[in-house]
Amino acid sequence: MGVGQDLLDVPFPKMVLSLAQAISKGQMAMDLASLNTLKVLAKTKFDFVPEVTEVLTPVPISVNTPSGPVTVTGVDATVQVGRSFKLTMLQAGILPTFYQFTESIIEVKMSISSKTESESEFEFGASVEVSAGFLFASGTFSSHVNYKTTNKYSYSVEGSSLLRTTLKPSPPPTRMMPRFILVNALVTPPTVTTSE
Repeated sequence: MGVGQDLLDVPFPKMVLSLAQAISKGQMAMDLASLNTLKVLAKTKFDFVPEVTEVLTPVPISVNTPSGPVTVTGVDATVQVGRSFKLTMLQAGILPTFYQFTESIIEVKMSISSKTESESEFEFGASVEVSAGFLFASGTFSSHVNYKTTNKYSYSVEGSSLLRTTLKPSPPPTRMMPRFILVNALVTPPTVTTSE
C-alpha cells in the first residue's frame, strides 16, 4: 500500500460533515434549553420588596464624666419594610443565557514511514590439487560459490485527529424578550417608563 493511498483513505469530508451536523444539533438543543429557561423565568414569582426605609431618630443619652454629667445625642434606628408584591424572575432582570458556536477546528495529523533494507553476500573459492607419479600425472580443480541475500521491509502509519469548537454567550434575541411598561401612579400626573 502506498503513502498516497493512506492519505486518500483519511475520511476528511466525512469528518467535516459529522462536525457540521453535530454543531447544528448542539445549537438547536442549546437554543431550546434557553427558551425553556425563559419560560421558567417568566412563570417563577417571588415577593419583591421595593423599598426598605431606615429612620434615624435622636435619643439623648446622659454620660457621667469627672466634671459632671454630659448629655450626648444618641441615635435610634427603626426599619420600615415597604409592602411587597409578586414579581417574576424575568421582570426582575434575570435573563436566560444563549450560546452560539463561534469557531470550529478539525486537525488531522498523519505520520507514515517505510524502510527497506537489502543486503547481499557473495563468496567464491577455488582449490587446485596436483599429483604426479612415475608414469602418470593427475590434477583436480574444485570451486565453490556461496550467495546470500537478505531483504527487510518495515512500514508504519500513525495518525491522530483533533476536533475543537468554541462556544460564546450571546444576548437573547430582542424580539423574543418582552417589553416592560412601568406606570408610576404615585406621582401626579402618572409617568410611564418603558424598558426593553
